[in-house]
Amino acid sequence: MSRILILDSVKAAAIILIVFIHLYNYLLHHPIAGCHDLIALLSFLALAGFTFVSGYTIHASNSAMGTREDVIGFYKKRVLRVYPLYLAALAAFFVCFQVLRLYPPLELPPAEWAINVLCLQVLLAPAFADPVFTLWFVGFIMVLYLLYPVIVAPERSARGIILISGGIFALFAVLHFLLNIVDLRLLQYYVFFIAGIVAARSGIRFSRFETRFAGRGAGVTAAAYASYCVYLFHMPAFAVSAAFMGRLSPAWYLHDAVMYMVVPALFGVSYGVQKAYDAHIRSLLSGKAAPG
Repeated sequence: MSRILILDSVKAAAIILIVFIHLYNYLLHHPIAGCHDLIALLSFLALAGFTFVSGYTIHASNSAMGTREDVIGFYKKRVLRVYPLYLAALAAFFVCFQVLRLYPPLELPPAEWAINVLCLQVLLAPAFADPVFTLWFVGFIMVLYLLYPVIVAPERSARGIILISGGIFALFAVLHFLLNIVDLRLLQYYVFFIAGIVAARSGIRFSRFETRFAGRGAGVTAAAYASYCVYLFHMPAFAVSAAFMGRLSPAWYLHDAVMYMVVPALFGVSYGVQKAYDAHIRSLLSGKAAPG
């Protein structure tokens, strides 16, 4: 599907919110000190926006799930798009937060790292796993992608999608309260993914907004395009930068100025990485499709 500016705007706003919420932990001077409820609300809205856009765009690009080939093709595309970069980010988290003990340090046993590698963390938490902070969201999204063909099924109406997704939600809730598995955050954000699917299936479009802003929004689109890489790697980038500045011991305003400067650099590098990665994936897929 072609890019939709209003959805890119939601993604761009969401990733900017998340980045600055997490940057807050690495500043020496906190401009909104004590506003913990506001920070929690902004974090919730950002992740809810991400999840809604993911549900909408996934259905807009993959509405046909009528054959086995459709389902297999969908899983292949999603795994290639999400999983290798996630593994790279998980390795960066392991080195930065468990080996080097940068802030905030991790102390996960090998079995829990394996659970995170397999993207089972939100299904097995809290009883059997402690999801790695920030990256838990990727495990959550992977579970939703796994369920997507079941939720939409061939020719399922918007009402049917709501009913089947409601049954899945009820199952997850029962598992959580009876067996202490299924992270509550899965239940919390699951509804936004379903709302995105239903909005796309119901034919909700944003043509009025798109016409009004035609030819604009290149920066928004670039930020949205880079958002996945930014999400994966911003915490290691902040932790390494803060550790380096801590060794130099500059005045607080110099420390914080450098930390703020990390943000645009992070977006620029992430955009380049995502562009190169997507080109590699396209080349890989076309190579597989070529005869001989």
